[in-house]
Amino acid sequence: MKTFQKYTHFVAVLALVAVAFVQTACSDDIADDDIYTFKDEMLSDWLRSHSDFSEFAAIVQKAGKMDLFSTYGTYTCFAPTNAAVKEYFESIGVKSIDELTPEDCDTIVCTSVIDQRYFTTELGEALSQLNSEDESESKTTFLSSPNLLGRYLSIEALPIQVTQKNADGIDEEIEATTYIINRAGTLIYEMRNDSVQNGVVHPVSAMIPPSSQTLPILMLEDPNVSIFYNCLELTGLNSEMRSRIKDASYDPYYWRDEKKLEGLYYTGAQEDYCYVPQERRYGYTVFCVTNEVLAKEYSITDWEGLYDYACTIYPEGQGQSYYGKDPEALKDPRNPLYRLVAYHVLNRKLTPSYITTDCSICHSLMNSIEWYSTMSPLTTLKVEKIATIYNKFRGDANPNTLYINRMYDPQRPKLKTRGAIVSTSIASGLQQEAVNGIYYYIDRIIDYGQETKDKVFNTRMRMDLFSIFPEPINNNQRAAPGKTWGNLPTEDPNADAKNYIYPPGYLDNVELAEDGDFFLQGCRNYFWSYEGDEFNLRSDNDSYDITFNLPSVPSGKYQIRLGFTAMARRGIAQFYIDGIPQGTPLDMRQTNENIFKQRIGGWQEIPDGTLTAARKEQLDQVKKDMHNLGWYHGPRSFRMPNNGQGSLKNDLELREGNSYAAAQRANIVRKVIFEGQLEEDKQHTMRIRSVMAIGGAELMIDYIEIVPNSVYSVDNDDAAEDDL
Repeated sequence: MKTFQKYTHFVAVLALVAVAFVQTACSDDIADDDIYTFKDEMLSDWLRSHSDFSEFAAIVQKAGKMDLFSTYGTYTCFAPTNAAVKEYFESIGVKSIDELTPEDCDTIVCTSVIDQRYFTTELGEALSQLNSEDESESKTTFLSSPNLLGRYLSIEALPIQVTQKNADGIDEEIEATTYIINRAGTLIYEMRNDSVQNGVVHPVSAMIPPSSQTLPILMLEDPNVSIFYNCLELTGLNSEMRSRIKDASYDPYYWRDEKKLEGLYYTGAQEDYCYVPQERRYGYTVFCVTNEVLAKEYSITDWEGLYDYACTIYPEGQGQSYYGKDPEALKDPRNPLYRLVAYHVLNRKLTPSYITTDCSICHSLMNSIEWYSTMSPLTTLKVEKIATIYNKFRGDANPNTLYINRMYDPQRPKLKTRGAIVSTSIASGLQQEAVNGIYYYIDRIIDYGQETKDKVFNTRMRMDLFSIFPEPINNNQRAAPGKTWGNLPTEDPNADAKNYIYPPGYLDNVELAEDGDFFLQGCRNYFWSYEGDEFNLRSDNDSYDITFNLPSVPSGKYQIRLGFTAMARRGIAQFYIDGIPQGTPLDMRQTNENIFKQRIGGWQEIPDGTLTAARKEQLDQVKKDMHNLGWYHGPRSFRMPNNGQGSLKNDLELREGNSYAAAQRANIVRKVIFEGQLEEDKQHTMRIRSVMAIGGAELMIDYIEIVPNSVYSVDNDDAAEDDL
């Protein structure tokens, strides 16, 4: 029987404590020119008491949101002036609020409000993380928390001149910065950071326009990508993105004994309160090559030119009916144009803050990297964010730059390839994010041709499970960047890192037994979890069984490894690849550290710094003994703060000096699950079935590594696999 907690009163008490903490913490970080005066009023009181914003207050009232804004929380409200509301009404042909429905008003309000407090200092910090090769290029990014509609608002800095009295009391002109929100409303500088008990108000000069446009409709309005958009139409890839927003058949009450939305699922394990997702939303990301790039770099001026280029990348199938330019052939997934264009499309909505993560990654050792499946069947692409601090994998790339399918390893120079640079903003005056997706400009065509397979995929591919499933990212289930250090209880709705449990059928391409619990443990930078989060399996009936698709890789011989943390509360599971059992069941328990070390080959710590020749020789033998048994140390680039929870509030500050590596703990390990041939034209699967799960013993699935023989084998000419 599933167990639920009625926690409404509990949450109210927690919220009082949490908001007091948040107000104290935030105020410590406000710059001198952004000091605000605290007012003993709620957001609702602010709206009612400011006559210049009475029109927006009336919209909030008609939407039924005024009571919500009278309660404790951490809201940011971009409140439009009366003049801005009037201008918006005129633009949509409405004379007054009387012509709007409550639903219309709700959409307007939810577009303008974020359930997270943002002062202008934090807006500036978000923009400062961006890099632009052209310093004259306007920098745009997205806030890391969505608005109340689940949409991410863009921000753009706007330099202005303001009058301010100097030390002698004389007015003088100074340079200042305000911000444009969603390329529409500009923050009114003199009224910014107007703090209330449950958040902050930023008055804006124009309404933040609500939009229900899907991604293809948004892209159609951008003349810079007309060729690429036309190819999306011709291949039929637009049809799915045009109509899919949310799964209307999804039942959020699946796990609930009592149909109360405030109910929480109790798993009985550590960090055991889980939210049942309230929605099952779809999402897409499109990496668009602009007309200018196509013409300049490839001499392509129309869709047929892009088709001809695609034929050079994908010559397989020439002469077949699906290979032609006729409408039916172009919609076949085997068609070269379809394959090329679909490789630029992901079935998940990735705003800049979520394309990669900095959590747990020591950037002096590694860049942040993710691997994502694309809409071209059985293909994967690599996204890499170049670290701000130097590491050997940066090369001559610019820091804070996003690349697709880049390869640089100084120990393997023959594999070098630049890849495509992702621009974090698009042309001025255009919207980038739709209700079900987002698009980016890139400066090269990307493909899954032979050169990409030979170079980009000739490396150890470490894949966090969060990046394998699209639903967690599409439904805003990952903690926002910079919000991974807190420790509010997971059942507190104000907690940044929440846990989620998935009913059978919620995750695509996942088969889950009815009596098994599959849940996401929210991201925290001090957990023994790669990228801060982990997925766990358990069952009230002491059994679980799950099967899911593996990301596709080029044909060849590989190892598949599972990264996890051994603990006493774990269980024992049998792993299968493509339905075939792999070795003996994996015992994930560690009840005695010394016994566990011997079981995995005599584990010894891999320390930071330079090793003596004798120590290196000793460690090399230990690693060889472990590898012979199918075990690897945890990665040295995956690290946790020395002082535990709350000690490191900025993931970018993670260093060898203030953290310890997974390679320095015996229970954070990698186990070889499979070694053998994988084929690129076959969908490979992993199945995990419990052998021993008594008392709810859980199995942790943190990350998966798919490693080609050229990397892990000792019988090759390349450098040996590193410890990172």
